[in-house]
Amino acid sequence: MASRERLYELWMLYCSKKDPDYLKLWLDSFVSSYEQFLDVDFEKLPTRVDDIPPGISLLPDNILQVLRLQLLQCVQKMSDGLEEQQQALSLLLVKFFIILCRNLANVEEIGMCSYINHVITMTTLYIQQLKSKTKEKEVADQTPIEEFVRHALAFCESLYDPYRNWRQRIAGYVWTRTGLYIMWFIITLDKYVKFLTVLLLPDVKLN
Repeated sequence: MASRERLYELWMLYCSKKDPDYLKLWLDSFVSSYEQFLDVDFEKLPTRVDDIPPGISLLPDNILQVLRLQLLQCVQKMSDGLEEQQQALSLLLVKFFIILCRNLANVEEIGMCSYINHVITMTTLYIQQLKSKTKEKEVADQTPIEEFVRHALAFCESLYDPYRNWRQRIAGYVWTRTGLYIMWFIITLDKYVKFLTVLLLPDVKLN
């Protein structure tokens, strides 16, 4: 687990040198420190963790703007195919957003940004690329794409179902009326519905 001092050092190096490698190191260190909050196995009940990730106010001042730009650049390069390093960066970014949203105080601010739009766009393009590949290439490339899609879905869950009621419902939990109301609100959200459509009905074209 990276110390606060190490995270601060990496961020200062990035700010002074503007070297994206330091940004990736900062992200990797942050995600490694809080990876217990990712919890992307949808076949299991949500994992309860006593601690919570830091609030946005405790992060570097312009971190959200910097990461939004990085995510946008990944989206723009996807039509030509992301290199392995860019694939790794895009996954790190999604993991970072999931971790932040595990602190419920961060959900509203993250939801107001454009991150989810970019993540849905990338997921759509990933699935389209996967469908267009030959069987040989599909075997080689499918794992990182599946990993990104799984984390993208977890990001949607962390935004639109932060209490993970749906996952508990799948596990056979009995819902209260309040829980049903929450889920009804979730499934009416346009972005969440579009994302599920991409996953379940990839041949359907979305406007």
